[in-house]
Amino acid sequence: MTELNADSMHRLAKMALDTGEVASPEEAVALFSRYRLRIYLGQGWASTLAGQACFLTALNTAVRAFLGGVEVCGDLSYVLSVPLYEGRDAQVVAKELGAEISENAVMELPTLVLGNAPEDQLSAFCIQLSWDHWRFEIAPAGEGCGLACTDDNPLAGIGAAALGVNEAFLHVRGDLVEAGHRSVGMSLWSPLAVTDWREDAYKGPALTYLPKSMWLVGLGHLGQAYAWTLGLLPYPADGRPHLVLQDFDRAAESNLSTCLLLWSADLLKPKVRAVASRLEAAGFTTALVERRFGPGHRVMVNEPTSALFGVDNVAARRDLDTAEFSMMVEAGLGSGYRDFRNIRLHTLPGPRRPSDIWTADSVAQAAVGLNDTYIKLANERHDLCGMTLLASRSVATPFVGVLAAVLALSEVIRPLHGGLVHTVLDVPMKSLRHRTGAAPTACQGMQTAFIQAEKQPAGQAREAT
Repeated sequence: MTELNADSMHRLAKMALDTGEVASPEEAVALFSRYRLRIYLGQGWASTLAGQACFLTALNTAVRAFLGGVEVCGDLSYVLSVPLYEGRDAQVVAKELGAEISENAVMELPTLVLGNAPEDQLSAFCIQLSWDHWRFEIAPAGEGCGLACTDDNPLAGIGAAALGVNEAFLHVRGDLVEAGHRSVGMSLWSPLAVTDWREDAYKGPALTYLPKSMWLVGLGHLGQAYAWTLGLLPYPADGRPHLVLQDFDRAAESNLSTCLLLWSADLLKPKVRAVASRLEAAGFTTALVERRFGPGHRVMVNEPTSALFGVDNVAARRDLDTAEFSMMVEAGLGSGYRDFRNIRLHTLPGPRRPSDIWTADSVAQAAVGLNDTYIKLANERHDLCGMTLLASRSVATPFVGVLAAVLALSEVIRPLHGGLVHTVLDVPMKSLRHRTGAAPTACQGMQTAFIQAEKQPAGQAREAT
C-alpha cells in the first residue's frame, strides 16, 4: 500500500494525527472508516428545491467525512429539479454520490431526517433538518419544533445540511456532549440575529433574484463549495449563469476529501476544467483562467464584476486592492483541529482596504511545529520534509466550506432583495450562537448583475417501472 503523504492524506482524518490519538496516517484513516451515517428521507423531502439541495449537500459532504459509509433509506422515488441534477433519478444520483441504499435500516446509526420522521423507534442520535425562507435549523427529531420547509430557498436547505452533518460528526467524535440534543439554527437574511433568529422579521423575502454572472477565484475547498451552491439555485433552464473560473492547480487525492465537484476520475486533471465540465453539463457557461491570482488583476469588458474569493493565501488577499471587482466576498476558514469549523467573511469594498486587513507582516508564514506523533513518523520513515509538509496542511471538510458558501452567496444575493451586507462576519460552526460581525450596512459596491429566479415545480415522482 502506498504511504499516505501531504498530497494523498484525507484532510479531515488528518485531525487524528494532529491530536496525537493515532500513530500513523493509515491508523487515522482506519479510525475514520468506523464512522457511519444514515440519511432518512421521509414524505415531503423532495417537494421543494430547498429539500433536494439539502439532501444532495448532506450526502455529498457526508460521504467525504464519514469514511465508513453513508446509508440512505426512505423515499427515493423522485426526479430531481435542481440545475446540477435536473431530470435525474434521485436514487441513481444518490448512488453516484456514494450512498448505500437500504430498504430496511436495522443497524443503529446516527441519523439525519429530511421530511417526515419515521414512525418507528428513532436512533439514539436522530436530528431533523428543516428550513423556511432564509432560515434553517437542526433539532432532535420527534420534538415537532422544526421550520415549515415550505418556502423554496435552496440556500437555507444547504445550510441545514451543513449543520446536520457537522452535528453528526461532533457526535461520532465525542467532541460535544449536547450534539444531537440541542436546537441550532440561523437566518441568512439577518445572520447576527442570535436569540431571536426564528422570528418572522428575519425570515426574509421570497428568493426572486440570482447573480447573472460571477467570478470564482480559486477552485479548491471553498471555490468548489461556491460552485456547488450556485448549481443548486433555481436558475431557469435558459438563464443559467456565466462563471469565470480561476485556478492553476491540478486535482490531488487529498482534494477528494474537501472538493464537492471532484471524483477519483479527476485526479491529476486541472481543477478548473473538471469543475467547468460539470457546470457546463448543467447549462452554465464558463470562461477559464488557468493562472494564479496576483497583482495587477484586471476585469475586462463583459466579464463579471462580482467575485467570490476562495484562495487561502494572505499575499493574494492583499492583491485584492487592485483587482477592480465592484463587489467581492472573501471567506477564510480555520486550519487546525480545534478551529477548522471557524468561518470569517469579508465583503468588499468596505471600511478598510484589503492591504489594511491583511498587513504585510502577516504574509510571512509561521514555522510548522511538529507534535510527538509527527516527530516519531519522521524518524521512522526517514522523511522529515514529508512529515513537516503533511503537518502543515489544514484540517478541512466540505460541510464547513459549504456553510461558508451559503453565507458568502447570501452577502451577494441579499442586496438584490433590498437587504444589507456585513463587511465582517465571524461564524464558529461548533457554537453558532457565538457568531459576531460588523453591523449591517448598505452595499458599497456596484450591484451584482442579476436574473430572475424560476419557481419551478419540484419533486416530481418518477413513473413506476
